[in-house]
Amino acid sequence: MIDKCPRCNVKVDNNLTNCPLCGAYIEREEEDNNTPLPAINYGYPKVGKSIVVREIFFRIFLYAFLISIGICFLVNFLATERIFWAYHILFGWTVFWFTIGRSLFFHLDFRKQIFWYSVFAAIICFYIQSMIYGKFVVTEEQNWALVWATPAFLLGGIAALFAFMIIGYKDWIRLSMPLTAMCVVTCVPVIMSWFMYQHIHFMIYICLAVGIITLLLMMVFGREKYFLELKKKFFL
Repeated sequence: MIDKCPRCNVKVDNNLTNCPLCGAYIEREEEDNNTPLPAINYGYPKVGKSIVVREIFFRIFLYAFLISIGICFLVNFLATERIFWAYHILFGWTVFWFTIGRSLFFHLDFRKQIFWYSVFAAIICFYIQSMIYGKFVVTEEQNWALVWATPAFLLGGIAALFAFMIIGYKDWIRLSMPLTAMCVVTCVPVIMSWFMYQHIHFMIYICLAVGIITLLLMMVFGREKYFLELKKKFFL
């Protein structure tokens, strides 16, 4: 630090107390060594209250899931009659997680979760049907989950996603991948029906046709933007 002499305006080094030219005394203010230093915060950064509450509920859900499943399987194993009702509890927790749970705890866009809602709604129908008839493979007349419920849920999901894309047309590309997945899944009832019955119901044909038409519409009107999003999804 260099000061100036108040008399002759000559620069004076900080180590000198007198001006080297005129000898005038250089007055300097004494540094106050008692000035407290700013406090250092060694704690963790503050987290929003909503994040803390969400984390607490997530831990409660996880512990409840593990404890309830463990108790159910233990009781089921110790029971004299081997009725595996514990699998129903496990199935219920799984459905809850992949539908409501993930959206609730991670604040996911519910529009993008319509795909999972539709798929698991169809799975629930198959589960109920297998509980009613006591087996998974049934006749085509009995298989309402495959013939009617699954196509209906897939068509409803496609219609809902397509409607959201039209409403928010400026940001439609964000919903293009869930809608693409929904359209691809329309092939699953066709494959299942063919392998099980060598026959395809007209409701399944309608579902497949809507899925193919929706894909073509996105390819035609979305063009480069849609295919770029598709490449990003598959890291191409």
